[in-house]
Amino acid sequence: MKISEMFLKTKNLKLDTGSNIAQLFYLNKKIKKMKNHLKHNKHDYNTYRFLLKKVSKKKQLLKLLLK
Repeated sequence: MKISEMFLKTKNLKLDTGSNIAQLFYLNKKIKKMKNHLKHNKHDYNTYRFLLKKVSKKKQLLKLLLK
């Protein structure tokens, strides 16, 4: 099941940003935007650094969710 599907099934409030699933959903959106940006701007090392941070945060949230 995709994270966006999980988010839509469990979303209680319109502005839910605190739950793990909601955070994963928003991180996925940010990661996709950053990856798309980096495809066009290969030498943007600052964005690359933040992308790595977001991916590691996503990894941590997935670990917590799967416990």
